[in-house]
Amino acid sequence: MQAELTQALAGLNFTAIDFETANERRASACAVGVVRVRNGQITDTYHSLLRPRELRVDWRNFEVHGIAEKDLRDASTLAEVWHDVLPYLHHQPVVAHNSAFDVSVLEHTLRDFGLAVPAFHCLCSVKLSKLLWPQLERHKLNYVAAHFGIPLNHHDALSDAQACAEITVHALRSGLPLPLCYKQRELTAGLAARAARMAFAHARAN
Repeated sequence: MQAELTQALAGLNFTAIDFETANERRASACAVGVVRVRNGQITDTYHSLLRPRELRVDWRNFEVHGIAEKDLRDASTLAEVWHDVLPYLHHQPVVAHNSAFDVSVLEHTLRDFGLAVPAFHCLCSVKLSKLLWPQLERHKLNYVAAHFGIPLNHHDALSDAQACAEITVHALRSGLPLPLCYKQRELTAGLAARAARMAFAHARAN
């Protein structure tokens, strides 16, 4: 598996994914954006609004992404579009900006519909950004995208996934060592702590 993942990332082949949620529940995915990258280029995209099993949009979530309950009433559920989404994830490194959130949303929403969670390895582009570009004021998606001049309609799931994909390509092309953790499902486990240690050492040296 490690050789397969290493080969995929060396060839700049991976999937980027982003979810928006309707409310505070991780099982309330209401939009998904998925981007396939091959040889460092976006070759295919998928986007859909999603109707959560419990149709309830919290006002705080609405203020973030602008998706209202009326927009979701006729939308498909994740269960109904899963056959379209799964091929993007199958045997692919999967990247998200703050992967802990997006992977959790995927897992909780699948379980809410009684679907099996697929096995895949993920990377977090927030952790990659913190390690590779510590000079940035912040490492939220809009800050990193602006640094590289990447167009972004923030909190549109497809736009976020596309920006995440382009940031990841920049990271993988940086030439800097990325000590990925192949023993864990999250390959970028430990990178944030490593970045913090490096920043502390740099501050002490100066």
